[in-house]
Amino acid sequence: MEFVLSSINPLTVYLGGVLAFSYGFVPAVSQAPNTLLVREWQTAYTRGTAASPALAIVSTFSYIYLSYSLLFTDYHQMAQLYALAALATCSIVPYTLICMKSVNGKLKHKVQDSKELDRSEEMNESKARKGEHSDELLGWWSILNAGRGMLPFVGACLGIYASVG
Repeated sequence: MEFVLSSINPLTVYLGGVLAFSYGFVPAVSQAPNTLLVREWQTAYTRGTAASPALAIVSTFSYIYLSYSLLFTDYHQMAQLYALAALATCSIVPYTLICMKSVNGKLKHKVQDSKELDRSEEMNESKARKGEHSDELLGWWSILNAGRGMLPFVGACLGIYASVG
């Protein structure tokens, strides 16, 4: 049971961080001018990409270990649940690369545009297409980010169910 908790604990930290970004950080920073908004997103994004992979890796490999250790025992159904938990947890990588690549790229481009301006200048987005304004991109990123957070949440639920079910 202790090893299961060591798998779930990093997941809860990760999920808490994802939800904090989507439901705390984004609404707060959305009030800022566009230039500051994209710069703040870049700072948060950089910090998130530095910490999140390690949390996901620890949890994924913990579930893989649990699954493998139970695979050839009478608890093979638990092994399958742990394998599914590992799959759900590590699926944040393809989700990010497939679903979030476009919005991440657009926001990174906005960051580059903002770096060409003085700190006091504001980005001119009057000619931006609908859905391409910084605040709209950040809103969409927030939704996708919350969706990404649900994948390890499912993994944690599967891990808990396997350990107590």
